[in-house]
Amino acid sequence: MNRIASQSDLHSGRKRRVGRVWLLALLGLVAIAAAACGSGSSSGSSVAEDDANGQSSTVGNAPAIDGDTFSHGRFSLELNTGKPVLVNFWFPSCPPCRAEMPDLQAAYEKYGDDVAFIGVQQLGLDSPEDGEAFLSELQITYPNMPDIGSTVQFGYEVFSFPTTVFLDKNHDIARVWTGIIGAEQLEEQLSALLAS
Repeated sequence: MNRIASQSDLHSGRKRRVGRVWLLALLGLVAIAAAACGSGSSSGSSVAEDDANGQSSTVGNAPAIDGDTFSHGRFSLELNTGKPVLVNFWFPSCPPCRAEMPDLQAAYEKYGDDVAFIGVQQLGLDSPEDGEAFLSELQITYPNMPDIGSTVQFGYEVFSFPTTVFLDKNHDIARVWTGIIGAEQLEEQLSALLAS
């Protein structure tokens, strides 16, 4: 009888340890997802603030972006020589990314002739098919591409989502905005970018 009780206790102990491991794994995933979706705050001074203060706002030359978009053919910086570029990093299961998309679409409708827009979908949690469905659902019409191999994301050192990078007409990084960007901030940044 003691032998049966011991085996039962042993089995119960294993179940508790397995349960703890799963709980720790789940907590780790929640922490990673929270960090990946960003805090909604921005970093650094804005293009508009630098321009008003007479300071150079260039952070550095932008890494290459080259790939096939979901519905606009090929996108590359070389195809947009002499034109400022807005690069937005997102993924479909990121709530802050979803929240800012309508404002990005409105900015594209206003500035799309003067500024090149490219959305870059981070893959991992979501597939390219998820990205296409997401864009269709939100009626997003500006060019977007899946980041196969995360080459664009790693080139721009983006590890928080959403992140928006503003490139000047020479394709130097003028500003990196981490977290949700709203209509007012987009207006300020794009106006300053076009004025410089």
